[in-house]
Amino acid sequence: MHRRGHYGLALLAFSPLAFLLTVSHASGEALVGILIVAGVAPIPDIDQRIPFVSHRGITHTVWFIIVASTIATAVTWATTLQGTQSVNGTLSTASAPSLVLPAFGVGFLVALGLTTHLIGDVITPMGIKPFAPVDDTEYTWKLTTSANSTANNALFVAGLGATGAAIYIPQILATIGA
Repeated sequence: MHRRGHYGLALLAFSPLAFLLTVSHASGEALVGILIVAGVAPIPDIDQRIPFVSHRGITHTVWFIIVASTIATAVTWATTLQGTQSVNGTLSTASAPSLVLPAFGVGFLVALGLTTHLIGDVITPMGIKPFAPVDDTEYTWKLTTSANSTANNALFVAGLGATGAAIYIPQILATIGA
């Protein structure tokens, strides 16, 4: 897939969660989630810009997803921790949930966005080896080539439509009193 297709798949995958967040009056969190999931979706293709790293190699594995989402969780945790109050040098137990939810939430969203990238590449004939170097089995569904502009555009439009519906349908229903 190309960047547009990866954005679309990420938005499609996140749209049910965006709907739940919007219904729960957390539209701001839904918008942040959209930005994170779509923002990280193209990251595995950074391998095309790094010398001596093969395309669809290490950045297209579950190991990369685990490392990247763990780093995102740790960075979010540390950033959130800096903004908390401590009593006598210890963290208040009341502030612990406010640290855990954002940290693991961001880690989950990063994992989701990166996973959708792998799914987007597995539908192409080139496929991926998501468990390399532990298991070099190549996975491919050979549904479309990565350069197929129709497929990339269709995924992008579907992702935008699903995400737009997930955000606006709850707001429309609330307006009409449903």
